[in-house]
Amino acid sequence: MSRNTSSMQLDEENLPRGISAQAKNEASKIVKPVHIQRASRPVLIDVNSNRNGTSLRRTRHRSTISSPFVTRQRDLGAKKDRGEAEGPPKEVGMAESGVGGRAEGSNGGNNVGSSGRNHSVESSNAIGSSNHLPTASASRGLSRQDNGAYFAENRADEARYSLKRQAPEPEQEPASTKKMKVEPEYSWEDLDAEDADDPLMVSEYVQEIFDYLHELELKALPDPNYLEWQRNLRPKMRSILVDWMVEVHLKFRLLPETLYLSINIMDRFMSREMVQVDRLQLLATGSLFIAAKYEEVYSPSVKNYAYVTDGGFTEDEILQAERFILEILNFDMSYPNPMNFLRRISKADDYDVQARTIGKYLLEITAIDYKFIGYLPSLCAASAMYISRKMLGKFDWNGNLIHYSGGYRESDMRETCEMMIDYLVGPIVHEEFFKKYASRRFMKVSILARQWAKKLVRQGKDIMDAIV
Repeated sequence: MSRNTSSMQLDEENLPRGISAQAKNEASKIVKPVHIQRASRPVLIDVNSNRNGTSLRRTRHRSTISSPFVTRQRDLGAKKDRGEAEGPPKEVGMAESGVGGRAEGSNGGNNVGSSGRNHSVESSNAIGSSNHLPTASASRGLSRQDNGAYFAENRADEARYSLKRQAPEPEQEPASTKKMKVEPEYSWEDLDAEDADDPLMVSEYVQEIFDYLHELELKALPDPNYLEWQRNLRPKMRSILVDWMVEVHLKFRLLPETLYLSINIMDRFMSREMVQVDRLQLLATGSLFIAAKYEEVYSPSVKNYAYVTDGGFTEDEILQAERFILEILNFDMSYPNPMNFLRRISKADDYDVQARTIGKYLLEITAIDYKFIGYLPSLCAASAMYISRKMLGKFDWNGNLIHYSGGYRESDMRETCEMMIDYLVGPIVHEEFFKKYASRRFMKVSILARQWAKKLVRQGKDIMDAIV
């Protein structure tokens, strides 16, 4: 394929036509960016135990902030009147605003160790009610039995992704963090030497910076299994929520780093706390609010975030959610943003704008698709650049690309590359994300990439072939 994207012709007949009406109806249950009337607060279920009934409360940390995500006592009373099981111990205390405080003995759940496939969740807390979204009992497929059936049907798919890189236990030495210190078996050029005269490029210790980022990415991984024990949340619901976050991020014209950090904050929070469906949008809004403060020079005001929820949540609720999220995460916003790794690899690609634009699209797929939860950002960035180069007819993965990607060889990227191709040839799940990269601003890469991937599959070729 030619390096010039203008040579990639659009197949008008095969252009995706958006998501189905059924998918749009499902999306309306999670987020509703339209004018609606405020409804009475729904009755919610208190959740403080895992699937086996054992407690998920932590004992070394107690929240000092009244949680915006708890079930009130009167909700449990109404639930008891209906003959439903009362469940774990009741939450005690209720703020004057009608938002309950945390249960006595409930703990925040900070300082959780690195996540892996067998990561154990150590904390939970029910998220409270909303005036905006449907109740958990009214939404489809939110029971524990339904969730079990759903994941049983997808065991074959999950088995394919069982090779995710494991984050080590806190007391263990991360095995993969030393990979860049080992003498490589390939030759590479010192491309940082040409930046020696530029103090902003910090070429003297750029290697130490990325060594640290490779260590940090192991600690910042969310639990890849949290969707299994979040009994009120399904992968499709997360997809709808993240697609809404992409839309808000685009409207506010925020940096790419802000979107990645906000999704990481949301995933890490849900790795520690049980979330009710009708509070998901508040969690997403709070995560975007925090990430923008961390990454942006000029962050949108809380009034703007309350506006995009269309009256679903007040400014005070968003601020209270912000405080609670930060406390649960122990105010730890350290996250090795995938864009840092993509820019690093782009240096070895001679800063090809077309390749990096396609790479940004592919890299964003790994943030919004739940199947990539638990994969290292550096691995996802290397895989995105690998496919983007293949699309532009550059088939070699030389020593420079291996070195500046962090040591990833083609064999290391096979699984993630195949997952990206599967996403591209599948139906459109994230409509706003697709529309974003279908614009001229992003060279219509979402259209071109999907057509290229479908052609690759029709011809029966392997993405890892030397020439595709």
